[in-house]
Amino acid sequence: MKKNILIIAILISIVNTSFSQNKEKQVNYYHNVKFGEQYGIFISTDNVISKFNYAKLGLIINNKSDDYLFFNKSKCKFVINDNSYFPKTEKKGKIMKPNSKKTFTIKVAKETDYLVDNFSFKPQGISKFSAKGEIVKAEPFHLPAEKNIIEAGSFKINMLKLKKETQETVVKFECTYTGDKIAIITPSNCVLRTEDGKEWANLKSKEKVIILQKNESKKFNILFQIPAKSTDMQFAEMDILWKNTFSESELKKVDFDVQTITKDTVKSK
Repeated sequence: MKKNILIIAILISIVNTSFSQNKEKQVNYYHNVKFGEQYGIFISTDNVISKFNYAKLGLIINNKSDDYLFFNKSKCKFVINDNSYFPKTEKKGKIMKPNSKKTFTIKVAKETDYLVDNFSFKPQGISKFSAKGEIVKAEPFHLPAEKNIIEAGSFKINMLKLKKETQETVVKFECTYTGDKIAIITPSNCVLRTEDGKEWANLKSKEKVIILQKNESKKFNILFQIPAKSTDMQFAEMDILWKNTFSESELKKVDFDVQTITKDTVKSK
């Protein structure tokens, strides 16, 4: 009798081990879905899969609008067996340029058994903001420098390096943003004003637009050249006029409906 019980126990153990091993190897594949369009923003999924310990998908965001996008993927929600699960917390989101397309991997893990026939998914954490924003005025930056740091609203502008020569002036700045919106810095907009009131354009006209989130910093250079017959920049009193260099833009939430994602039974086999 004891021998029979032992044999049954061994058989059960073998079956359970085999089932567990098979489950660990099982991969569920799912049909892709489209979430439609909002404000020129199109969203769909790609390569949706799950195993017993995680589920993940590629979230394709196609921004066909003229606005920037802000995306924090940790806000996306999986609903499995009436319970909600979220990806690992992301401190700062990603920025997408106007008329750009990108695929983000969204993953949840180690909280439940993810081998289900279907689950719901809601793309969240998506906001848009204007590329123009509201201009923040800043006081002229005097050269030779009377002070290295000036502040304009939520912007702190720190001069790191200055080179003044007869026909050329190069200045390196670092800008820090402390506000709760999105900062847009356009270094190509600033000009140099000489004592005679004439304004000279920044030759770094191809300097990229800088986007900053709260407490982020970025360095940039500006370059001015003036013929020696006009003024000797090495000794001249000059001012950097910021014009429309600094602006802030409001984040506007973009909402998409939840979609049910179902298993592709043929591919999963």
